Amino acid sequence: DLDITKSDSLLVAATSGGISAEKAQKLVERIKDKDVKDKLKARTETALTHGAFGAPTILVHVDGKAHMFFGSDRMHLIAHLMGEKYEGPLNELSALK
Repeated sequence: DLDITKSDSLLVAATSGGISAEKAQKLVERIKDKDVKDKLKARTETALTHGAFGAPTILVHVDGKAHMFFGSDRMHLIAHLMGEKYEGPLNELSALK
């Protein structure tokens, strides 16, 4: 229930996720830096080139080929593509155990 366009909201989210307040402050300050903005523009262009249409869009490169996945519920498919076992966000909740 916080405004994600506000620095204070980003700090709350970062520290709630386990990032130290000092590191979170440094990261939030970097948002305005030209190199960060340029990297965001480049990543956005790459995503659009591959057909991305929303977030989260994840590109996985395997054997020289890009595979696009949409949605945070696709981690098991990504793991399978990479030949890895998916154990879920919490191992005890994994459906593929």
